[in-house]
Amino acid sequence: MPGVTDSGTLAAKYDEVYRDCAGQEAVDVRVKPIEVRGWPTDCRQAVVYLARPGGRLLEIGCGHGEVLAALAPYFDEVVGIELSSIRAERARQGLSHLPNCVVLNESLEGLAAKATSPFDCIIWADVIEHIVDVIGAMRILARLSRVGTQLVTVTPNVAFLPHRIRLLLGRAPTTAAAYPNEGFTDNPSHTILFDAGHLHYFTFRQVEMLYRLAGFRPERRLGIASRLSRLRNWWPTLLSSSVCISGTFQGT
Repeated sequence: MPGVTDSGTLAAKYDEVYRDCAGQEAVDVRVKPIEVRGWPTDCRQAVVYLARPGGRLLEIGCGHGEVLAALAPYFDEVVGIELSSIRAERARQGLSHLPNCVVLNESLEGLAAKATSPFDCIIWADVIEHIVDVIGAMRILARLSRVGTQLVTVTPNVAFLPHRIRLLLGRAPTTAAAYPNEGFTDNPSHTILFDAGHLHYFTFRQVEMLYRLAGFRPERRLGIASRLSRLRNWWPTLLSSSVCISGTFQGT
């Protein structure tokens, strides 16, 4: 039976995806922090924009570490977990100059088994759609939280207007930008992960329901997109390319 993330299979697949680009950037160069100037325009800017400073921060699926680099000055400790060993090692080396930063090649279940104290802020961007057991993952986040812990979730919005139009035209509303061909790359035979490994598709309301199920109170919706980003906040369920939800843990 697969676990919350089915971590063994997914880790192997993600390593296959990232292995080809591992040498494109020097691993001894410091990671450049994400910068937010005005309204956020993408998922990583959104979590930096929404995260409340102070205490211990956990980023699930930290990638190369750009978000951790941006938030490290505002927290006592920042911890990133990454399922891909290739990406985790690159992040570890690129963030080695930050004394309060730890990067682990670890699954969410593995971290929960080892964690000894709760986090004050948990963020994940473009992660929840890759997880097999979403409800199980939310319950793990509750175990990693204390009353008052902030949870920020960013994931593609399947109810985004262009996706609705694609459905009307009989096309799949694929949510991975690099996989535009009905969930395949431009050359389907070169596709390693269908729709970049997206297993689920979410609306704002669905994510808020998951929050409540795990004991988190949804508090803020944020609408973003690469262009006219502030305008998307007027009607985020229709105009935002991503679901962005911030909430606080109330207890189980």
